[in-house]
Amino acid sequence: MIDKNFYLENLSAFDILIEDEDRKQAEAVIYRVFSMLQRDKIWLRDVATEEEIFEEDAELLEEVEEELKELDQKYEFGFDEFYKLVQQEMKKIQSNAGSDLIENDPLEDDDYEEDDDIFAEDDEETFDEDEEDLYDFDEDDDDEEEGDEDAFSHLSDEELDLIEDFILSSAKTRFNFPLFVQDFPEGDEVFVDGEFLLPVIAGKAFGETDTEIAEKMLSSFMMLGYQIEVNDLIQMIQEKGKELGPEILAFKIAADSLQQGAHPRDIVRQLEQLLGV
Repeated sequence: MIDKNFYLENLSAFDILIEDEDRKQAEAVIYRVFSMLQRDKIWLRDVATEEEIFEEDAELLEEVEEELKELDQKYEFGFDEFYKLVQQEMKKIQSNAGSDLIENDPLEDDDYEEDDDIFAEDDEETFDEDEEDLYDFDEDDDDEEEGDEDAFSHLSDEELDLIEDFILSSAKTRFNFPLFVQDFPEGDEVFVDGEFLLPVIAGKAFGETDTEIAEKMLSSFMMLGYQIEVNDLIQMIQEKGKELGPEILAFKIAADSLQQGAHPRDIVRQLEQLLGV
């Protein structure tokens, strides 16, 4: 579960960017490393089984954490303040979720506990089974067995779209989106939103590698009749992954909050503070 290459690649990218005095891009990369470190620490402490825990993984996380502390002291990134902000936002979301569940028709207790287990495990097998739902909050699963409960059945597609639309809108402020669309001569803004930006944000939020994201994206492109070289696609994913660190974190928080029962409107209000929109 611990992706050593992720840390090595992104820390190396940070070194290059900071040497080039590209502070904005360097911050996007290092905050992504910090966010993934928090997630991996939780997985190692609370989720991983004895068979999944390796000494080198724990040592890697300790080394990364120590390096981030040194970088924080040197460049004043304010990781502690950032972490406290995220925790405060999560508590607010959970508090609002409790209010919504009282006012609205709540999920049954058994169903709610089952949904928590889905995200608590957060392992590779769970991700493979549910990856399409994670890419699109309101996507229906035609293969779902009869009688299975939909965790979001009490929400309309329009309500679920609020989160994706908000995150995508924020993402498009991080770079020159109209110019970027021109890299897809056979596509349009809607195509780039749904077939590129959203898969990049969602995939990276759940720890997929650039190659894994590209392979799935390429399959979707081919089905839509769009041709692109896989190496070009990987490079585009790498570039946008560095730029969209805040939105990647926001997507993960939103997905977790939905599973905990928060309403999309409340989630968007909290993400506004997190993303500074």
